[in-house]
Amino acid sequence: MEEDLGMASIDYNIKIDVKQVSNDIYKDIFNKIKKAAPKIQRSLNAKIEDIVFQRLVSSVPTITGRDYYEMGVPDINERLQSIIRIAAKNFKIKVTPANILNISIEILEDDYSLLLSLPESVFPYISAKGSGILQWLKWILIEGNSPIVRDFEFTPTPSRFSRTGGGVMMRGGGWNVPSSLAGTSQNNILTRSLQGIEKDIESLVSQELQRIIT
Repeated sequence: MEEDLGMASIDYNIKIDVKQVSNDIYKDIFNKIKKAAPKIQRSLNAKIEDIVFQRLVSSVPTITGRDYYEMGVPDINERLQSIIRIAAKNFKIKVTPANILNISIEILEDDYSLLLSLPESVFPYISAKGSGILQWLKWILIEGNSPIVRDFEFTPTPSRFSRTGGGVMMRGGGWNVPSSLAGTSQNNILTRSLQGIEKDIESLVSQELQRIIT
């Protein structure tokens, strides 16, 4: 007699609530991020400062040639480098955990009040014709093409009276900042250097969040 060794068939029906699982995963991830919000803010502070600094250092132009002569500030590039170091720190980050994680990043103040308050932003001078203060940083950041000096214009004639050695101001129609340096609060040598930085910051934020949740 042969024994029937046929295998019994057993079916399992498991119902998975995908929506509930997704919600649970979301809550777990969000709780991790919420708890780590202060740490995220500290980390972003240091890394964004480095990104901004590298962008400014590599992209803000060195002022040379006629532009240098016209601006009339002998150490303008050294002053600009000092200002860049301060500008790289001139941003605000706020990480706010609410229903969603809100990360607010503001780079550079609209009125540039911090940068314009720096001693490097002005150049006091004394000449045979008198003395004064050149607000050179204000001119190139926010004055645009507005007239700076009336009744005098730049003449590119080497002179021992020239602070930069390449020309002097002579009576004429007027003078404004060279077009390559002229800027407004929304479009100047600093803002132009930071164009496209959003992608770098988005990538950084994504990496930081990924590090927290994994």
